[in-house]
Amino acid sequence: MFKKGLAAAMAVTMIASSIVGCSQSGGAGSSSAASETSSAAAAENAEPAKTETEEEAEGAEASGYPEHEIEWLVPYTAGGSSDQMARLIAKYSKQYLGVDIVIENVGGGGGNVGLSQFVTTPNVNDGYNITCFNTTANLQPIYGTCEYDWLEELEPLALCVSIPIAIAVPKDSPFNTIEELIDYAKEHPGEIQYGHAGIGSITNVAGEQFCLEAGISMTAVPFGSGADALTAIMGSQIDVDVASLSEVLSYGQTGELKLLALCTDTQIESMPEVPTLVSKGYDVDQMVTQGIATAKDTPADMVAVLDKGLGEIIADENFQEELKAYGMDVQYMNAADFGAFLQEQREVFTQVVTDSGILELVQEQTN
Repeated sequence: MFKKGLAAAMAVTMIASSIVGCSQSGGAGSSSAASETSSAAAAENAEPAKTETEEEAEGAEASGYPEHEIEWLVPYTAGGSSDQMARLIAKYSKQYLGVDIVIENVGGGGGNVGLSQFVTTPNVNDGYNITCFNTTANLQPIYGTCEYDWLEELEPLALCVSIPIAIAVPKDSPFNTIEELIDYAKEHPGEIQYGHAGIGSITNVAGEQFCLEAGISMTAVPFGSGADALTAIMGSQIDVDVASLSEVLSYGQTGELKLLALCTDTQIESMPEVPTLVSKGYDVDQMVTQGIATAKDTPADMVAVLDKGLGEIIADENFQEELKAYGMDVQYMNAADFGAFLQEQREVFTQVVTDSGILELVQEQTN
């Protein structure tokens, strides 16, 4: 699903002497052929035309934008993965955007408090305000648990990180493959208990989509967090944990857990033996995503500058190495691709939470 869209600059060298030599020795016909060859070569080697986004970015940069620091409202408390990502990007902002990024943390409500403050900030679309656009922000409007629809209020800038969802079982589980788990669940509907990070969470959505795609029924056991579900699976208190890969990967590598499959279409380099559900014929491609956005109606030329600068930061090898130290890998999308991804993700989320009954459960909890 993901495409790395960073363009590479190309150096072009023109060799005209051989064409001139052909025209001198071959008469009029050769001269015409050489001219056509020269034109074709020039067309082939010409630098590609600039995209509209690149032209807009150049226009904004020529006008001096950005002129002062950019404020990044992180709608989560300090120290979490979103905060870590933002602060690391801020570290490189002077180099690629020419100005500093200043971080403000406003936690609460699963990100809703901070995002609500962001969209109601005076002049928030002046090009100097950015925020996070994570998986939760794309789920909550479906549930009606926030006042705003973030797809309508925010302008996507870049996807930086994605973390696959994994299906894990205890090391002494009788299930050694995802096929064995599916076969047992078909013969014993509802008997297998799977843990997740809470009703309506992305791990709950991934678990239910897996059940729908595989034609099985498992009993969902909600926990207060992914960490709580991890504790339960390590103690064999539940049969399966549908969890963020970052939470269970190290235990899978040491053999303390068995990773049966990934709810995505990308394998783990360090554990190529773990299959993806997509490779097994199940259309489940869910992950924890962490992206960046600004306010709707921010001038297009300013959006283009932010799009370009953030892309350059995320492409920086040193940035990527530092991000790995936090247990995160880059999965980059530019503004246009990230926007299309969020729309597609919203459609999939809506279908799954409706068909699985998650939507009804969330609304029962909140009403």
